[in-house]
Amino acid sequence: MQRIGLIAIGLVVVACGNDVRHEPAGMSDRFPRLTHAQWEATVQDLFHLQAPTGLASTFQPDPQLGRFDNNIARLSVSSGLWRDYQRGAEGVAAQVVTDTAAYALLVPDPSAFDRRQFVTSFGLHAFRRPLTDTEIERYAGLFDSAPSTFPDLDATKAGVRLVIQTMLQSPFFLYRAELSTKPGQGGQPLNGYEVASRLSYLFWNTMPDDQLFEAARSGALDTADGVRDAAARLFDDPRAHDQFRRFHFQAFKIGEWADLDKNTTAFPQWRREVGTMMQEEALRFLDDIVTHDGGISDVLLSRKAYVNADLAKIYGLSGTFGDDYQEVQLDSATRAGLLTRAGFLARNATLTDPDPIHRGVYTNINVLCRPITAPPKIPDNLMRTGNTNREKVDSITGEGTCGENCHHTIINPIGFAFENFDAIGAVRTNDNGFPIDTADHYTFADGREIKYANAVELSKLLAASPEVHRCYANNLLEFMLGRDLDHTDKVVMQKLADESLAGQLSIKEIVLSVVASNTFRVRAVTSGGAQ
Repeated sequence: MQRIGLIAIGLVVVACGNDVRHEPAGMSDRFPRLTHAQWEATVQDLFHLQAPTGLASTFQPDPQLGRFDNNIARLSVSSGLWRDYQRGAEGVAAQVVTDTAAYALLVPDPSAFDRRQFVTSFGLHAFRRPLTDTEIERYAGLFDSAPSTFPDLDATKAGVRLVIQTMLQSPFFLYRAELSTKPGQGGQPLNGYEVASRLSYLFWNTMPDDQLFEAARSGALDTADGVRDAAARLFDDPRAHDQFRRFHFQAFKIGEWADLDKNTTAFPQWRREVGTMMQEEALRFLDDIVTHDGGISDVLLSRKAYVNADLAKIYGLSGTFGDDYQEVQLDSATRAGLLTRAGFLARNATLTDPDPIHRGVYTNINVLCRPITAPPKIPDNLMRTGNTNREKVDSITGEGTCGENCHHTIINPIGFAFENFDAIGAVRTNDNGFPIDTADHYTFADGREIKYANAVELSKLLAASPEVHRCYANNLLEFMLGRDLDHTDKVVMQKLADESLAGQLSIKEIVLSVVASNTFRVRAVTSGGAQ
């Protein structure tokens, strides 16, 4: 079979030895590449397939870089991925022309088929924008040449197949190209089709639907109010729930909560599947906050939970529970928000004991966005002393030890607040027969100090701290924009965090405020060129 390579129109395809990559003729954040999940969902929606093709799962994995998988800094195209795209495009094209239902949507009446009309309509959806006259002519000519490439197919099927597999290798399919150059206040406003793509990939992780395409065509997405209205519709769709699940899954590293080992002699009720259940409970909890107008504070305060029989035992709940997840309210004396959920507690524990060090590190990094420097190596022969877990940890990392500067002042104080939770996240009333001490104090980076008696008090104080609102807003904005934040973004982030702390913004309102703002709708211009 003749292989059709990537067609670059307005972009440069650079070949360096064995490395083949797309390089935009401008700043890279104008051309965010589709993630593998977005490629798969876009192909499915583009052809109205009943199920994903599964091809993206065979693509060369993207490197781990940053917190979120949609960060454009990690989304390059290597020679291996280029070959994967080529193979994927050919496979999809072959599948579509042999799938009666899919082909009929593209060619409903072969006797009245118009190749230019097909190229124009399919190109609009594949490239998420109208094709230029030059592009229409180019693809129409390609259509006409198809019988020599696929001599076993009739002329129409051959043309459709060749156009599909070529367009699916185009940078305009593989990237969300933002080429608008119209000047405006504060930068270059994105055109309606570019905004439509930003919205659809943010909320649904796939291409725009017909309603978004019409909004782009009519000019409805040229105003802040129009964008906000469109975003509100997308936000209320179940597909948006999946996107915010992805956000929370990555922001709070919930992927690490599964496949946990515990000592089954100490915890006979434990089985490995419980870790996955803890993940699901946390994601349902966070999804409920987002979709029911909850705010950032609720992440650390809400006692609503979703439990099945296994989780109900860990939480000490009475009643009848089965395999399904039921909504419950947890005990206000011991539970408050994410940091008292079994998943966080079990992940940050050993086979038998709580792990205050990792509980403290997790909270500093993922809830407060406070970096923790690598600690000095603790000598292997250092002996822990004391009766309780806290005393033993403090004996090797507390005041007067080599870990005093970091552990004693930043990590341990938070971790010790959770000592009344055992290694699977259940409440415990003593440690090795001795009373449990959960009281401590924590000093923020700016020198402010808080004191608390237990994890519930700590959660309440953290929920009222600027650092928590700033950390969540920073992560949310980074996920929404698909890139690291610049100085201007951080000014916007700080404003949102301040309003959230004051109780003026729900998470949903933060999201809608961002998409209606210039941060989302306008591309900044610097002295070095467009961004």
